[in-house]
Amino acid sequence: MLTLNFKNTFSAVILIALLMGCESIKSAVGIKQSKVWLEKINFKAAANANDSAPVKIHVVIAYKEDLAAEIAKLDANSYFQKAKKLKSDAGEDLDVFSIDIVPDSSTSLDIEPTHTTGVVALMFARYTSPGDHRTNVSADYEIQVDLDKNDLKITPIKKG
Repeated sequence: MLTLNFKNTFSAVILIALLMGCESIKSAVGIKQSKVWLEKINFKAAANANDSAPVKIHVVIAYKEDLAAEIAKLDANSYFQKAKKLKSDAGEDLDVFSIDIVPDSSTSLDIEPTHTTGVVALMFARYTSPGDHRTNVSADYEIQVDLDKNDLKITPIKKG
């Protein structure tokens, strides 16, 4: 009887510690908290966005620190040149969500990560104009992306 009560008490203590966010318990049992909260992106493209040409958008979620660091160094042009190889090499460690946005339109993209341990979510936009055209979109649940003539602007709608 004493053993049964001890097991129940010990289980309850562990459960409460996990629910309260005890970092040492999380670490001991291997629970990693995601740094990526993004669930939905709303797009609005100006009539003259990208010189009136469609804008290809990739939202990538990296699940490993070294992969996140590698991708974070890339501007949009470099990323799109390497995108297929990056995905091929990374496999399950990289999600890629893709959409083409035509000028003078509005649409949305639901983000459904394959894992809950995302390290970073980056958005790359393929513009004809020079520039980074890359931004970190990890921190918020829902964002508004305005695609203008030469670049994009991000506005949080539902903060993480």
